[in-house]
Amino acid sequence: MTTVGPLTADRVLQDLGTKRLGSRIDVYPELESTNRTAHALAEAGAPEGAIVIAESQTRGQGRLGRTWVSPPNLNLYISFVLRPRLDPADSAKITLLAAVAVADTLKDHVPGTPRIKWPNDILLGGLKVAGILSELACEPARTVYVIVGIGINLNFPRALMSPDIRERATSVMEETGASVDRIAIARSLVRNMESRYIEFEERGFEPIARIWNVYARMQGCWVRARTAEDELVGRVRELDGNGFLVLECGGGRTERVVSGDVFLMEGAP
Repeated sequence: MTTVGPLTADRVLQDLGTKRLGSRIDVYPELESTNRTAHALAEAGAPEGAIVIAESQTRGQGRLGRTWVSPPNLNLYISFVLRPRLDPADSAKITLLAAVAVADTLKDHVPGTPRIKWPNDILLGGLKVAGILSELACEPARTVYVIVGIGINLNFPRALMSPDIRERATSVMEETGASVDRIAIARSLVRNMESRYIEFEERGFEPIARIWNVYARMQGCWVRARTAEDELVGRVRELDGNGFLVLECGGGRTERVVSGDVFLMEGAP
């Protein structure tokens, strides 16, 4: 199965219509990682809105040192250089904002509604279709830049997936039965990222949190949260306006998850 056409900067920029994101777009046939290249550009002074896209990655990055499998000419591997006028604590919420932007993008191309799994996975039919890795460069009270890397499985047949990911991953093509136009998805993602980013700057995080909760559909679900310090079991109340996942853990005790992995519990009361 092939894509509708190659990814090129000119094709992504055509009729893009954004004001802040897409000020510069570099497309490469192969990179180790779009995030690594975006970091280098940011350190060299690249403007906010610079975008790096690769047709394939040899060392695609996921959270916690995991690998993002990145076969050539099938999917979308993209990183954004952002220079938010925010303190580091607020800039960390951009990962959650990006998850909303990815769900906004996919909802018009798939049956059903995409689901966000805390904090940075996008699911279709319970299987992972996209992931996000955000990395901050900060000074004590100032964000220098944020790199937001996004990988979306678009035209990736399950038959080509390695056995270790085949049972937990999917692609838009697998869910729809047809290949999708990667240029159209790339343009839509850039527009949605800009829209949510500007909304965050102008209105704060609470409006983003409300949409995140709608996509996540986690309220009332029992989960196990594994953080660097502890493991918690509780019922999800919400993602709050500070970007914390709020759990009701029994006995009137409330815990807030800042980072870590969260697993839905099957058969929990």
